[in-house]
Order: sequence, then C-alpha cells, then structure tokens
Amino acid sequence: MLTGSFYTGLSGLQSNAVALNVVGNNLANINTTGFKRSQTNFSQIMSNTIRGISGAANPIQVGLGSKTSEVVAKHEQGSIQTTGIKTHLAIQGTGFFQVSLGGVNAYTRAGTFGFDEEGVMVAASGANVQGFVGTDSNGNLDVNGGIQDIQIDLGQSSSPRATELVRFISNLSAEAVAGDTYPATIEVFDSKGVSHQLGVLFTKNATVGEWTYEFSFNDGTVSTTLPTQFDGTITFDGNGNLSMLDGTAIATAANRTIGISGLSTGANDMLITWDLIQQASDPLDPPSSLITSYGGNHSTGTLFQDGFGSGILQDLDFDQEGTLIGFFDNGLSLELARIAVATFNNVNGLKQTDGGFYLPTAASGPASVDGEGTGGKGSIIASSLEASNVDIAEEFTSLIIHQRGYQSNSRTITTVDSLLQEALNLKR
Repeated sequence: MLTGSFYTGLSGLQSNAVALNVVGNNLANINTTGFKRSQTNFSQIMSNTIRGISGAANPIQVGLGSKTSEVVAKHEQGSIQTTGIKTHLAIQGTGFFQVSLGGVNAYTRAGTFGFDEEGVMVAASGANVQGFVGTDSNGNLDVNGGIQDIQIDLGQSSSPRATELVRFISNLSAEAVAGDTYPATIEVFDSKGVSHQLGVLFTKNATVGEWTYEFSFNDGTVSTTLPTQFDGTITFDGNGNLSMLDGTAIATAANRTIGISGLSTGANDMLITWDLIQQASDPLDPPSSLITSYGGNHSTGTLFQDGFGSGILQDLDFDQEGTLIGFFDNGLSLELARIAVATFNNVNGLKQTDGGFYLPTAASGPASVDGEGTGGKGSIIASSLEASNVDIAEEFTSLIIHQRGYQSNSRTITTVDSLLQEALNLKR
C-alpha cells in the first residue's frame, strides 16, 4: 500500500504544478491586450476499491490522488482603456473580432489594429482584419457580399451626386413696392460633380402679395416649358405665408421642377426640384412656408441642396456597430466597411494560439457572424483597447494555495519514503 502512496503524492505534485504554471501564465499576461485569465480545476482519481458493495455494507475505497480535469479561460469583461488611436478597437460584450491568420479564420479580443502600406487593415501580429466591404446599388453598405479582408484606399475619392432638390429659406419684404427685386443664389452640382450657380430673381408685382420668380443658370439652357420651367408667380396671404404658386392655391405641398440641358461639362441634363413648403415633423401640425413675406428687409437664411462634388478621403472613425466611416473633404461621410464580430455557443471550447488568437473546435461550435452590426455581441468602442482581466490579488492567493498544495504532496512522498525506510530497517 505504501508504494501506491508515492503515486498519490506524485499526482498531487503534477496537478498543482499545472496550476502553478497557469497562474504564472496569468501573471505574465497581466498587461496583454484582450487576455483572458485561466483557472485550473482538479478532479479526484478514484479507482482503488478494497471492498465493493456487499449487502448493506458500505464500500471501502481509497483514492489514488488528483488530476487536472480542465484549464478553463475566464471570459469576463476586461476594463476599457483609451489609446487615442482611431483604429484601436475594444468590444464591450461577448463577441470576437474575426481575422485571417495564414488563410485560416481566427478570432481575437485584442483590437490593436492599423493599416499596412496597401491599405489592408491588420492586427499587430500581421493577421488581416475581416468584415463587410463595399456598397450596394443604393450606396448603402453591402452586408450581403460576404466576409473579406478590409482594405481601404486612404486616398480614395467619393463619387459625386447631382443636385435634385433645392430650398431657399427667404423672406421677401412685405414693404416692397412694385418693381423691387431681390436675388438669391445657391451652388449646385451636375452629374460629374462640377459646381454651378443656380440663381433666382424675385420681382414685386403691382398685385398685393404677388411676386414673380425667374431662375437663371450659369451654364446650359433652362427649360421654359412645363413640367419644367424657369419662371412664374408666387402669392402670399395676409399672414405673410405662401398661398399660391403659378396661380394655383397651395394645399399641403408646393414645388416646381427646373430643367437644365446642354451643360458644357457634358454632364447629364439636370432636373432640380425647388421645394417651397416644409412638412412638419408632427403630422398634426400644419406645414410651413420656406419663403415668407413679412415686414422688414429682404433676407435669405438657410440654403439647402442635396448634391455634392467628388471628395478625397480625409479621416476615418468607427461607430458602436463596428462600421468604418470615411469622412471626405467635400463634407460627405460614407460607410466604407463593417468589422466582422463573431460569437460562439461555447467560448470555453475555443483553442488558444500564439498572439491572443482563438480557433474554433467541435466543442466551441462554428462562429456566428452577420452583417447587421454587433447586436447582442456587444458594442465597439473606438480609440480604445480591452485590458487583461487578470486580478493580481486573486492570482497571488491562488499562487499561495497551489504552492501549499505542492508542498503538502511533497511531504506525502517524503513521509512514505521514511516509512519504507523504517520497514527496511526491521531486518537488521
């Protein structure tokens, strides 16, 4: 029996040695970005039965020590630390970033990302960060095109958009007399992104509350026929609000379409809607006039048009859904890509590899990734990193416990050795 005790003590030494190694690894990674500490769990080895169950007698069993049943990662949230680097990302939640590691999909919580010389988004280890890239036919981020490496041309241009809607929020003085004029001009863009000046001249008529309008364009020809035209009349009621457009009473909406053709840039013909009535955000409220005729001076406040010229990418940032937004020097912001964030049914089934990466296994189940943002996977925090979740006090406490466990099992071995020595001394 005594020789069996050697192996019982040895099993305890081995188990606690593994635990000490795990604690040491935790402490070594106390400053490793996105690191998840591990915990060693033991189980009893029970296979030596001196007497089995016989009738009502209790079995007599002697354990043969302990073994390491599992080393499990503790996936609690680490603290979020701001770095000020926009491509550094942290996940507040349960998800993992997906990367391509040597052509194999891997997953990580360490968001130390940046761009290489070719504009590919890469992790600190060189793995390519993956996500959803490109836009659909409507200009929206295409989340159905499959997951791929994120690559951004940091000097790329945005496509222009021709102006289709304009608003002049103006006041034509109610004190004006017949023949008084007031001009207003707005910058618009053709289909090639070239800037033009669209002007309108308001002239007071002799009829009370009535003005004529006439549009001009610095290039091409303005249409003179319906449904597109360049001149007409507007009439204001006793409150100074727009009441008639081209002799027709206004109910809830009013606009006129201005047609422009023959642009010298070779751009497509333009159809620009001149909007005169602003619908209220509350459907129970009445619409309001964008052009009024109150007392005082003529004035033009806000000008609005929905076109823009081409622009050069100037800056990047991420929102909480992991969407990479590009900011262009023409004032446009576009969704360029979206980081792929994955979840697993059993995160403890993931296999850890060098560099803070995880690989899926049969135990973890496959990764679940979609393009609809992070959803229940958590939120993305830009310009930040997730710190290691190692707790020094807890690790030092575990260090002491496993040290004592190792020492106690070594005492078992030395004690059994002394007893065997005594048994050998019986024949002197």
